Amino acid sequence: MKKMRLFILALVVIFGVQLTALPAQAHASSATTPKALRGTWFEYRGSGKFNVIKITPHRVSYNGRSYTPSKKADRKLQVNKWGSWYLFNKSKSPSKDLGQYKTTKKLINGSYKKVLVKYHGIGTYHVFPSHKYEHRYSYKVLD
Repeated sequence: MKKMRLFILALVVIFGVQLTALPAQAHASSATTPKALRGTWFEYRGSGKFNVIKITPHRVSYNGRSYTPSKKADRKLQVNKWGSWYLFNKSKSPSKDLGQYKTTKKLINGSYKKVLVKYHGIGTYHVFPSHKYEHRYSYKVLD
């Protein structure tokens, strides 16, 4: 019986040491937007109208709604990184979540232009060029 207790105690000590030695996975949250995403971005809605996203170091504005670190509740800006995507206001509620963003290049009018891509929903990608083009570049992967 003593040997069994000693064996269990040794296992507990070994597992305890291993658990403390493992690096903790940190999901850093910040209120500073990445430089690559900053600027004013436009998505054509049709009939001469545009969705506008303006990103500054500490503010994200989407169609006039502003999100900053000093705001409260769902308008308080939080920035998380997930792979190559940045999440603004990650939330379990889809209405409060601003979606995932990254920049890439897209062929527009015969040359590659830098665009902001917003992923929000299943298979829906909204493409925001940095200039107003009266053409919709957004797409869906799953229909």
